[in-house]
Amino acid sequence: MHKCLIKLVKLSKVLLKMTLAKKIYPLCFVVIGAILFLLPSAFAGHGQHQSSPESIDNGNRINCKLIDIRCAKTVTSAFAPNGDLWRLWSQNQGLYYQISADNGMKFSSVKRIAIANEKVSARNENRPKIAFDNNWGVYLSWAMPRDKKYTADIRFSFSSDYGKSFSSPITINDDGLLTGHSFNEMIVNEQGDVSIVWLDGRLKQSKKPSQGSAIFMATANMKNAQTDFSNQVIDNQSFVNKELVNGTCVCCRLAIDYNHKGNLAILWRHIYGDNIREFAITTLNEQKIPYQVSYDHWKINGCPHQGGALSIDDNNRYHLVWFNQGDKGKGIFYASSDNAGETLTIPLAIGEQAAQAAHPHMSEQNGIVDIVWLQFTGEEHQLWHQRSNDKGKSFSEAKIITTAQSGADRPFVLSKNGKSYVSWQRFQKGHWMSQL
Repeated sequence: MHKCLIKLVKLSKVLLKMTLAKKIYPLCFVVIGAILFLLPSAFAGHGQHQSSPESIDNGNRINCKLIDIRCAKTVTSAFAPNGDLWRLWSQNQGLYYQISADNGMKFSSVKRIAIANEKVSARNENRPKIAFDNNWGVYLSWAMPRDKKYTADIRFSFSSDYGKSFSSPITINDDGLLTGHSFNEMIVNEQGDVSIVWLDGRLKQSKKPSQGSAIFMATANMKNAQTDFSNQVIDNQSFVNKELVNGTCVCCRLAIDYNHKGNLAILWRHIYGDNIREFAITTLNEQKIPYQVSYDHWKINGCPHQGGALSIDDNNRYHLVWFNQGDKGKGIFYASSDNAGETLTIPLAIGEQAAQAAHPHMSEQNGIVDIVWLQFTGEEHQLWHQRSNDKGKSFSEAKIITTAQSGADRPFVLSKNGKSYVSWQRFQKGHWMSQL
């Protein structure tokens, strides 16, 4: 109820008690009449507040009953082939987006994806995804939570007219099981092939116990009307005695990129031995087994909620960043590989471990490597940046870009025309974009 209405009711009660106690009945009718006169206007103001397209900021609090990007827990941003910047978020069981023609300086009015309401996972490592083809196609993918805890389905919708309309969502995972399907990543190549990878729990139905998930992938091509997303498991070092064992950490995002041959590389956190959670990488159609790329020896029987990042340059050099808290390595690390992850350069520590440096992301463009991450002072979250101008051989001094006082989402590096930008959602304050 509106604050003014609450104060009005309290005042009315006091006046009625006074008039009734003194038996001033004519005044009672005056008070009641005033209440009846003021109530409609009080409710009318409340109704306008609900339907207003813009949120009202009372001090530091945002009314999140209204659609406002400042209320989003996550924001997913991506550049379209024509240079437009799209930002996507979930609120009140709907998906919303805005478009900017000037790299995030100004955005269009908020538009709702025209699909029925449904639950959307949008928190931390698990969030909706957006991608584009070169023919005005817009691709959306997200995880829809199911009724049972830790269960979800991977969903997909497509627009052939640059967002004017979207297809009815379909479920990508084809097992029909009430189990985990989440942490989806999506990529579209120049030919319009869309690939979606995700963490999948369907193989836990087997007799072999495990703590992890499997990685599944589905592909299609909307431009060629190839819409059958057939599911296939990624053999992530999981065949033991001809029985499939899940070996992927269930709560860390995947990272994907195409290499110079057009083959998809996947980076993930793997469970080795007795809960040793390290990073592994595989390149589809090129490797029989994945390569382990981190050796920090992080033994943890739990969810780190810390995925890595991968960027492959034109010379097929793989650039990687990750976070660990192991006996042999703590914090953020960067390394590169010229043989698809079989061997890596000596990992370089990034950020200040004492300042809780975490959640790194990165991108390589024209020999320039940009890494962003978060640090926490105890009072504010800081967004940090460090750059290499020589393909990752050396890095400039790290610098703070901006801060957030009320919490923040993970930062992400976006690329456009050989330049890099950082996208960062700050809780209650809104989305922030800047060229690096």
